[in-house]
Amino acid sequence: MNTLSKNYVQGQSFQNSVELRGWYNRFIEKMTFNYYGFIAMSILIASCLGGITTMQIFENGAPLWQFVVSVSFTMANLVACIGQAPTKWVINLFATSILVNLFLLLINVF
Repeated sequence: MNTLSKNYVQGQSFQNSVELRGWYNRFIEKMTFNYYGFIAMSILIASCLGGITTMQIFENGAPLWQFVVSVSFTMANLVACIGQAPTKWVINLFATSILVNLFLLLINVF
């Protein structure tokens, strides 16, 4: 006689986490089809934003570490794109580069 056992996890957070992971994986699968288009867009947007952030850092006379962080994340994105890394890497590095550069840009503008 076979028995089935299920683990029930109480709480809403586990279900939300599973749904978010499902959405993220579906997004990765969709972007795999548009891989080369996403790479072109990623190179264009991340390079422009990185350049604008770097210019603003130098105009503001900010510490050198801000420049190093901005250039490091921008270059990591560009290396992944030009090296044709897996889709998940390109998307994650692009998002990280955008967030870091926007954060540094907002710090130096205001």
